[in-house]
Amino acid sequence: MNLFPCTLVYVDVDARPGANSTNRDPLSYVSQAICLNNSLRKVGMPTLTIMTNAPVLVAKRLESMAPEHRPALMTLNATIELPKNTPFYAAHFKLDLMDQMADSLPADTMLLLLDADMVALLPLDRELIERCAEAGLGAFDISDQVFPAYGSDRVVADLEIVANRRLRNPRWYGGEFLLATADSLRRLVPCARATYERYISESERVKHHGDEAFISAALNVLIDEGHGLIEVGAYQAVGRHWPGNNYRDVRWFRCCSFVHLPGGKALLEKEARFVDFAPDRFWRRLRMAHLRGRVRHAVKRIARWLSIERLAMRSAYALRSEKS
Repeated sequence: MNLFPCTLVYVDVDARPGANSTNRDPLSYVSQAICLNNSLRKVGMPTLTIMTNAPVLVAKRLESMAPEHRPALMTLNATIELPKNTPFYAAHFKLDLMDQMADSLPADTMLLLLDADMVALLPLDRELIERCAEAGLGAFDISDQVFPAYGSDRVVADLEIVANRRLRNPRWYGGEFLLATADSLRRLVPCARATYERYISESERVKHHGDEAFISAALNVLIDEGHGLIEVGAYQAVGRHWPGNNYRDVRWFRCCSFVHLPGGKALLEKEARFVDFAPDRFWRRLRMAHLRGRVRHAVKRIARWLSIERLAMRSAYALRSEKS
């Protein structure tokens, strides 16, 4: 089974920037995709394809690179219409990307849909790829991160509102990684179109916005209908890293095939300036960013504690004043 690594770069200068993006350059995601492609080349994986609604602009950003180092380009046929102030606006167009790939992907090839703000550290395990090919889908279950952060009742409610049914075992899937055969895409896309419409119509009721909401709902529906799916996170195919986050020991990520860095976009854009991806250099910079994040988290916790202490002291002083 072959792989077709692909990422979405949707360019719209009038849309709200991504929630985790600090660079206001609408083509900053091209730089991230360059880094991702360099890392794919380093581990011997196929060239990344950038699917974009602005191929001329993206090609111009790539023209200074040696042709053999450039990501490939495909034009996205965008059909989705939604307000440009929608959170995670650009990510919604992954549905159009999957729709397009369902009709063009060879039978012996799986789509490997990746977010641009990722790096490849190791090749994907061949046995895992074969398992995903047999099941039809491989996805990254991040329920253990999302459920505690927002409350399992709220997350499950959102999934079932968007799915428009009760789900047997609701799970939340990260949008940064998806493995899918053409046949599975042809089942997933119509289901995701339906959950997308429901997600839009119920946008005032649901707390979570973005592609993960309606794609996760669609994946849950397919699973309930008997479709196979391999959870790839358990195999360390991908890990999501936030600088300073204590969710996992930072060393765990070094054994992942892919690392997603939603809070490390600037680091990836700097790495893209190099002709080749150097894992050791990247890892040193990631560790430094992680340590700086740990310090920021500690300072924030101390500030919150001091604020609570000051409030308690004021309350105690006011109570004593009233008694006197």
